[in-house]
Amino acid sequence: MPSIMTNGIQTYFEKQGKGPVIIFVSGLGGTAAYWAPQVAWFAQDFTVVTYDQRGAGRSDHPAGPYSLDTLADDLQALIAALGLVRPVLVGHSTGGAIGQILAARQPGLLAGMVLYASWPRSDLHFNWCFRMRRALLVGSSLEEYVHGSALFLYPPEHLSKHAERLSPALLASARHFPQRDVVLSRIDAIMAHDATALLPLITTPTLVVCAQDDILTPPYQSRLLAGAIAGAELTIVPQGGHSFSETEPPLFNQIALDFMTRVHHAN
Repeated sequence: MPSIMTNGIQTYFEKQGKGPVIIFVSGLGGTAAYWAPQVAWFAQDFTVVTYDQRGAGRSDHPAGPYSLDTLADDLQALIAALGLVRPVLVGHSTGGAIGQILAARQPGLLAGMVLYASWPRSDLHFNWCFRMRRALLVGSSLEEYVHGSALFLYPPEHLSKHAERLSPALLASARHFPQRDVVLSRIDAIMAHDATALLPLITTPTLVVCAQDDILTPPYQSRLLAGAIAGAELTIVPQGGHSFSETEPPLFNQIALDFMTRVHHAN
């Protein structure tokens, strides 16, 4: 399994395909596996990089506290270590928050950025959702935590329709769960996110995209995000939930591809 030293930790990564570079950055779960519905499809025409973040999957799990600033530093170090030239970043939720920080700090590092189901600043609704997830993690079994978290990720109909596939996958994730303290520290970092002062600094071409039925980061968060980044595009799809790259992969892939095509033609 390939790994590389970045910002003082061993980072697991996967690299497939040939062509312009896309780096996919996951949400709270933080693993490369989240992007399985995208990797093979995009690797036909692009170099696709996925990785496990600090405290997730097969990368190192150092003790906290964690911060999104540190996760952005980790990503910058990974881009440098792999010699990636002006990748397009696709960030889901927390991955989008990491992208916001990186793009504001390092103008010109990224050719473009897709901020998917992300948010500009943690507010009351957002923090109440994560307080509930935090309470589940502290006060219940891991099985209850992963099943409870799924309620925030998937539309009700999708969850019910695909329960036979999703439930074993959720139970498997519980069996390979990181230390609770690490996940709690990652949740605390997410709840502290406020990019209000950073977003006006972003000059990277940006697409903000979310689903209308996302209950964790509802569309108003994406509207705020797109409105704060100069020239950002906004796409809101009718359904798919917080994880619509997983629930509606053909739609997500096409939206992201159309944006990437425009970015590369502009460059």
